[in-house]
Amino acid sequence: MEMTEKIYLKCENCGFEEQEVLKKKIYNKSAYYLVRCPNCGSVREIVDKVKLSQAKLIISRYDISESKVINIPEDETYKVGDTIEIDGEKIEITKIETPESVKSALGEDIKVIWGKSLSIPKKLGISINDRSKTYGIYIYVPNDFEFEVEKVYRINDGFFRLKKIKTEKGTAKKAKAKDIKRLYGDVTRPVRNYVDLSEFYKGE
Repeated sequence: MEMTEKIYLKCENCGFEEQEVLKKKIYNKSAYYLVRCPNCGSVREIVDKVKLSQAKLIISRYDISESKVINIPEDETYKVGDTIEIDGEKIEITKIETPESVKSALGEDIKVIWGKSLSIPKKLGISINDRSKTYGIYIYVPNDFEFEVEKVYRINDGFFRLKKIKTEKGTAKKAKAKDIKRLYGDVTRPVRNYVDLSEFYKGE
């Protein structure tokens, strides 16, 4: 569950001293915040001057990587697993170099940020065993699509029961596509209750 970013700022409407950040954008050495008061619900935009530092950003999109230089606030902390938005694209941070590889760092100390795009479907590999052999296929699913062990899934005319979910941190009984490295399943007979993945299969 993602935590809502908050800033300490007095609400102009009711005086409540903590605001929820709905959206944040860095442009021309200024940070633009769209904030909402959790007490009265009022929404407003604020602008804050910030000191920026340059960092190299490497974005992974399937088997292709793009490199660009970005400006990030010097006093903001970035962590592996955080989601940032660059030019309208949501990117999950997978690695931070200062130049040492670290789990978190201030913007002023960061040299390279590695990330994967969350604005494109997740290319997900599935290993399916039909008792005589194991074969692999790929599907392209929304990043927030959830998979669960022991559920039955359908791809075109084939059905399989999900037996294992391999994630970045090990294995899981349930996980969203963005956190999954690979799925493993066994061929099963057709059942009444299943999740249809056919629209996400491109024939690979």
